[in-house]
Amino acid sequence: MTTSDDMRRLMVTLMAAAVLGAWTFAGTRASSQDIAELQHEIEEVELEAKERHAELAATVEEIKNNIQSEAIEAAAFRAQVRSALEIRERH
Repeated sequence: MTTSDDMRRLMVTLMAAAVLGAWTFAGTRASSQDIAELQHEIEEVELEAKERHAELAATVEEIKNNIQSEAIEAAAFRAQVRSALEIRERH
């Protein structure tokens, strides 16, 4: 009977280890899948951020060009006013 009791203890221990192992494996697989999904989402967010950055850079460049054009037009207008009023520039 001692052998039979030892076998039962061994079987219970092995079954508990098997259940624990299966539960741990399932948990790590779910975590790995979650990590893969998060990495994919991070890549999408990074791509969107790069696109927004490019759009903002283009907008800033357009604003700079508009300011420069306005400054040139204002300088030309002041020159026309000075000429019309016969005002000489001081240097």
